[in-house]
Amino acid sequence: MCAPHVAAWWYESLDLASVNLKYGPRVDGIEPTHVFVIEYTVRPIGWIQWYLWSDYPEHARQLRAELASAGIDLAIGERAMTGLGLGPVIILEFLRQIVFADSRVSAVITDPEESNFRSLRAFSKAGFTLAHTVQLAGEHFKRQVVRMDRA
Repeated sequence: MCAPHVAAWWYESLDLASVNLKYGPRVDGIEPTHVFVIEYTVRPIGWIQWYLWSDYPEHARQLRAELASAGIDLAIGERAMTGLGLGPVIILEFLRQIVFADSRVSAVITDPEESNFRSLRAFSKAGFTLAHTVQLAGEHFKRQVVRMDRA
């Protein structure tokens, strides 16, 4: 998360104590967001997480996300592993194996910054479609809300 190409889109303190404070409860299963390490040839190259929007209703309301839908976030932290076409593959496999395996999930909706072209391209190549653009309360930039419905 400290890699410049990731930190540019992640607006929070990234020292080890802050990361442990935020993500520790998720790893321990205390919070409703599920986090995973992305591995490539048995080497960690990033992380991915998913959550039900019903667990985050205020954010869901701002995105106009149905509460029966899920959200995902991910980052490939190893710079050398970016630009290789892995993003769409990771997204699709994660949805197939993990997110859509949960029968409660009707769709996946996420909200990259509108200037995060790499992320938007990965979601588009994975089959997500643009739903609309929003600006969340307290933010100075816009997000593109993208979605993929359960097949």
